[in-house]
Amino acid sequence: MISIAIETSTPQASLCLAEDGVILSTAGWSTERNHDAHLFPALQQVMDILGNRKPDWVLVGSGPGSYGGVRVALAAAVGICTVTGARTVAICSWEALAHGEASIVSDARRGGWTLRRPDASISVISSDELRQLAADAHTLLYSTESAEKMQQVGVCVDKSGLIPTAEQLVRVWHSLNAEEREARASLPAEPIYVRPPHITEAKRKPWEIRP
Repeated sequence: MISIAIETSTPQASLCLAEDGVILSTAGWSTERNHDAHLFPALQQVMDILGNRKPDWVLVGSGPGSYGGVRVALAAAVGICTVTGARTVAICSWEALAHGEASIVSDARRGGWTLRRPDASISVISSDELRQLAADAHTLLYSTESAEKMQQVGVCVDKSGLIPTAEQLVRVWHSLNAEEREARASLPAEPIYVRPPHITEAKRKPWEIRP
């Protein structure tokens, strides 16, 4: 079973090629917005390695994180699958970070924090709610943010600076049995939306004539 995994939900992005869970090739890059400038050359290298062989699965980290980064990865995955017949599966980018034992937080901007609890539920909480959670002695708290950033909001975490990777997606996928994989594959491959996007209404309708 050949898998291509793409993780672009953070500025520290990665891609890997694996066969039966064994990593054959990896690539990584750091960028804030233009993931496509790095992703497609890395994908070309992977396809060159495969030659006439075709992937069975394209695994995409679905976030939480960069909406644009995840969308680029999903678009690339759809292209690969259209050509090769592979199947796309979206996997939560944070699924391998805590192995179900801890809550994970990340800055959600606009004064909120993205929280993934051990039961895999994801929500946005306020800074006050985050401080209350951190004060609970029974809560194991991890973060994708740096320890310094968390301290700025008065929160100490058990682990900080966690980064999701393509290799982690492969490990998650190969930890599932055949029935679990099929269930995941039957779901729409789409980004994880932690809240409705902030949309500014256009001042004019597209069809209106501008002066």
